[in-house]
Amino acid sequence: MDVKLVNRGEEGELLLSGDLDTRTARDADKLFAQLATRFNRIILNMQNLNYISSAGIRTIRNLYLLIMKKGGKLDIINVNGNVMEVFEMTGLAGLLNIR
Repeated sequence: MDVKLVNRGEEGELLLSGDLDTRTARDADKLFAQLATRFNRIILNMQNLNYISSAGIRTIRNLYLLIMKKGGKLDIINVNGNVMEVFEMTGLAGLLNIR
């Protein structure tokens, strides 16, 4: 998975591409935790994210919890059908702000 950061001061947009799976989730988890301390609002742009596994879902959930704990906001945008199906099957679609 590749991540590009667009820094907008208190808001950071992460452009995700590739696969967020067991192989990439550990590094993504570390990166997301760092960014959660840096930004009050994070936008995950999943336009180019092809696949997400259960490990990737845990990473997104961990980011959500870190952001909510500090009173911030997490938005997820441009989710393709395959990734949205995983969010729906895990119940996260109702918890996360997906637009």
